[in-house]
This record gives sequence, structure tokens and C-alpha cells, in this order.
Amino acid sequence: MGLDMTSEYVELHAHSFFSFGEGASHAHELLSRAAELGYPALALTDTNMCGAMEFARTAKQFGVRPITGGEITLMNGSRLLLLAKDRTGYANICRLFTYANEMDRQDPRLDPKHLPDHTQGIVLLTGYRNGLVPSLVSEGRFEKARGVLMAYMEWFGQDSVYVEFGQTFTHGDTRRNRELVRLAGEVGAEVVATNNVHYHVPERYKLQNALVAIKHNA
Repeated sequence: MGLDMTSEYVELHAHSFFSFGEGASHAHELLSRAAELGYPALALTDTNMCGAMEFARTAKQFGVRPITGGEITLMNGSRLLLLAKDRTGYANICRLFTYANEMDRQDPRLDPKHLPDHTQGIVLLTGYRNGLVPSLVSEGRFEKARGVLMAYMEWFGQDSVYVEFGQTFTHGDTRRNRELVRLAGEVGAEVVATNNVHYHVPERYKLQNALVAIKHNA
């Protein structure tokens, strides 16, 4: 469950079927693929904590160290990635998801007011394209993005906040990534690359497309 951000590359942003309507692979499939690729660890960051215990138990079978986390949606629709450093962090992430579910179990949203009181033991990643910081950067609202990032660093600690970015080869990725790296350098935050994984092998994209379509009734 612990997290070491100094090790070689591991995937820190991955979804399983427990991210209902988004993930298209079982946790054991993600772990099997991680083992094939030689990853020493893998983070499961579903939109709930339903699969966390199963993931942690199964990881031992593949010799992959599990990192427990979750991707939580805020009131404005943006998302944050929370990774547990230890048991205290795990408990705090669970508590934050509970607050989000109390707002609306069908569409959980977290009021950001709960974040400052539940930061111990957590590493925060600013989110993929739908994170507030990257979204603001994409819109050219750099000062607002800086303010949000500095607030995260004040709450969680400078060494526990990472600016997340990824390259999906869609329009705007390269520009946004460059600006995110620049912003991180200006405020003294670290950066981390992820892939926002939703399936373990490329062929599974067809199922993922179908699940997303069903979720959105499209």
C-alpha cells in the first residue's frame, strides 16, 4: 500500500472494472500485464475504493507491489488523483470518498473544503486532462492554475504534490504538458508522467468504448 516516488517507472494512474463505465479490465489482468512489463509496482486508482483490498491481495501473486489510491471527482467536475503512502493515507482517502458519496451516491462529488483536513499520508497528483490545474492551463488561466497548485502544496506538503501529465497524441497535449512542466518548475513542484490506463491490452479498447457509451446512454 505504501508509495515510493523515487523508483523506476510504474503506472500510477490505472482503472479497473470497478471504475464503472470507464475501466475495461479486471485488476488481475492489469497486474498480470504489469508483471509482464517488469513493473516493480502498480497503482490502482479507480473512482471508488471497492477493489482496493482485492487488488492488494492479488498483487502478491504476481510479485507486483500494490499502490492503493483513487481518482475522486470534485464539485466542479474536475478530478484529483490520491495515492496512499501508508494506512493513515488509506483511511483518509476512504473518508474523502465517503464525503463524496454523501453528496450523491449516483454521481459522487467531493466538496474541496474536506481536503485540508484529510491530507496526512496522501500523495496528490493534479489529474490528467480533466484535473483542475491542467484544465486551467489549457484555458490559458495560468495564475489561477498557479493558485490552485500552491493551495494543494500548502495542504498536502510540497513533497507530496506532483503535477501529472501524459501524452495521448490528441490536440493540445504537447502545449499543455510544456506549460505544466513550466508551472511546476516555477512553484517547486515535482512532475510525474502517467498514462491514465483503462485497459491492460490495446485490443480491449472496443469493450471500453462500449462501456463508456452505455454509461452515457449514447
